[in-house]
Amino acid sequence: MLTDTDSARYCARLGLETLPPATPEGLAQLQSAQLGALPFEGIEPFLGITPSLDPADIADKILHRGRGGYCYELNTLFGAALARAGFDARRALARVLQRDPDPGARSHLAWIVRIGGSRWLADTGFGGPGARTPIEIRPGEQTAANGTYRMTRNETLGEDVLERLTPDGWQKLYSFDGASVTDAEVEAANYVAATWRNSVFPWNLMAAGFDGATRIGVFNRSLTEETPDAVTRRDITDTADLGQVLGRIGLNAGPTVLEQVWQRLEHPAPVPA
Repeated sequence: MLTDTDSARYCARLGLETLPPATPEGLAQLQSAQLGALPFEGIEPFLGITPSLDPADIADKILHRGRGGYCYELNTLFGAALARAGFDARRALARVLQRDPDPGARSHLAWIVRIGGSRWLADTGFGGPGARTPIEIRPGEQTAANGTYRMTRNETLGEDVLERLTPDGWQKLYSFDGASVTDAEVEAANYVAATWRNSVFPWNLMAAGFDGATRIGVFNRSLTEETPDAVTRRDITDTADLGQVLGRIGLNAGPTVLEQVWQRLEHPAPVPA
């Protein structure tokens, strides 16, 4: 739940005068604004820390200290904003399919928002090529602010599948259902994502966000910059360079954390067999 102070700070960081109305247009405005202003980052799991999901801790980290978060933090904050704005929203735990098409653990948190007779997938915490605006949960292609998406159905799992059109064809991103999700399930999923040997977060630095129209992605020392016209890649050279890159997406990590991250990058821990 957002306090009055945190709600005002949330809107200020997103560049909004107030929370938008509980309409499809308002939902799109809120999701796009948060994705544009609040960076995705998995620094805590990379440093061996399980992020706190206490709403006060999330508000302090993201709204007061200028940090970002990963899906459990960003979408928990987003959910608090949805509730305060009057949206009918429920959580969804999803299976990420982007790297492995075989169904795995439910390791991603998103939201299903009902407006009138329609349901929308709303997500501010997918660090990959997720949609910048909500996707209606229905068959057929849909155009978002950053690409073409569609919903398909995995009848074996009883889950809807979010896919994105790429130059190589349709890419599955993640699948989800409409089952209710408890606080305990989110807490358990957060712990697994931050500590499990098969999770990507404990072994890799990941961050993503926007510098104007440029999408910036960090995977360990690799920097990718994507504009509407081109994609460029280079290596991050040192701590100062890392700090500048993260600063471009609005992530204020601080010198101590940056040094810890760089030391981990230079001396990576082996992934357990």
